[in-house]
Amino acid sequence: MTMSSTRSGFWAGLAAGLLVAIAMYFGWFTHRIPAVALALWERQMRLIPLQVFSFLIVRLKFAAKPAAFWGMLAGLVVLLGLIGAVIARWAGWKAGRLLVGAWVVVTGLLAVLAFGPASRYLAERLAAEGMAANPYTVPLALAAYGVLFAALYTVLMVAMSRRPAAGAPPSGGVTRRELLSRAVTVVIASAAGGAAAQWLQIALRRATAAAQSLFARVQGLPSEITPNDRFYIVSKNPPGFDPVVEVAKWSLDIGGLVSKPVRLSFEDLRAMPAIEQVQTLECISNEVGGDLISSAKWKGVQLRDVLMRAGGPAATAVKVAFRCADGYSEAIPVADAMHPTTLLAYEMNGEPLPTKHGFPVRLLVPGLFGMKNPKWITKIEVVNYDFRGYWEASGWSDEAVVKTMSEFTVAPRSGTVAEIGLGGAAYGGDRGIKAVEYSTDGGGTWRPAEVKPPLGPFTWVLWAALWTPTAPGEYTLKVRARDGLGVVQNAREVPTLPDGASGYHTVRIRVRK
Repeated sequence: MTMSSTRSGFWAGLAAGLLVAIAMYFGWFTHRIPAVALALWERQMRLIPLQVFSFLIVRLKFAAKPAAFWGMLAGLVVLLGLIGAVIARWAGWKAGRLLVGAWVVVTGLLAVLAFGPASRYLAERLAAEGMAANPYTVPLALAAYGVLFAALYTVLMVAMSRRPAAGAPPSGGVTRRELLSRAVTVVIASAAGGAAAQWLQIALRRATAAAQSLFARVQGLPSEITPNDRFYIVSKNPPGFDPVVEVAKWSLDIGGLVSKPVRLSFEDLRAMPAIEQVQTLECISNEVGGDLISSAKWKGVQLRDVLMRAGGPAATAVKVAFRCADGYSEAIPVADAMHPTTLLAYEMNGEPLPTKHGFPVRLLVPGLFGMKNPKWITKIEVVNYDFRGYWEASGWSDEAVVKTMSEFTVAPRSGTVAEIGLGGAAYGGDRGIKAVEYSTDGGGTWRPAEVKPPLGPFTWVLWAALWTPTAPGEYTLKVRARDGLGVVQNAREVPTLPDGASGYHTVRIRVRK
């Protein structure tokens, strides 16, 4: 009897857990905002060792977060299944004890895991849309998820307790286990299908463009300006959960160590003097030869002008901190904040800033990795201490200065003893790029490549070369760049954690007769 109820409790808990996971995914009970699911995601992000997370980003790239998010939900479902088994072992087939036990345990578990982060996330998300969060929303939502689990769990347990005696199932019917197994399979398949659909929406290839002389002959180089739909996307949020801010309700608060805190609307920002700036962004998780780097033409206002609307930073100010609609936080030194090239951007490539790139406003700081360029900004605060942002709290670099990099985007894996086109991109942050060199003998000797003039002082450059192999065989090709100060990029191979990867991008080519 005990083993039977335990097994039944596990399957009932698993089925009820799937329903709860779906409710969290769609944000039921929290103003249609998945605050509880995102709170669990925040917990997971803090628990995953940074080395593991960095490895997943490098190996899986855009699939890393979907895999981690769906893995988290799957783990929650299995945990609720195990909880169902324990409760069944304690309560047997008594409906009242099953209902109360399941509600108390699951509500308590969710409260411990998600209460604080869910409340903060909901408040930040609603504040970005000009609404105030009800302090009772998250506690009631957690209780409702507990009720949802307990109700379905108890119904399934009661239904299974009335099963016929052991033997053949009733004529034309199916056993309770088969029925439950089919229900679980359908829900899992639906969830997997949704994840696959999201993955397929991600663009992994860059556009090719060429314009002049040698660059017209080397086909496959990236566009100097990345189209908005091909610009790389990285955020702390699981796929599909980036905030969607309603601009009519959005406002930007500037406070902290300023003489007169102010609140600006989107129209207030657009009424200020605007400048355009071409700038490349690179993710700190970009591996050597990776594709988490793109370039765009941005339009916005100088951050220093916005700060001066509030009277400017106090003499004791150390950093300027940013808080965002998705709960992200970041900070930069006051000197960087007051630099004329640091922008609050609201347009990208001549269009309103896309939602996935931070609409209505994001920060742009030339020379710093993407983590220092937060999106969906709602609040700016001047502080007199060393404010550590979201990723810095997990061990990533606080300075996050871009390292000089270069890569092949054009390098065939095989060819003949004939002219072969090579090319790619190089980036040195706000230092620029002075020269690019390539080697065809594994770094023994180096040859200069032609470098296309950059579109601006903060952008990548394209490079190209034509190489004719001297004989058939295998060749090891490498590329390196010198920044605008003449310093050669670091040849030492270093992983992305904690302050960005370094090393020479290497490809191998087999040449035939």
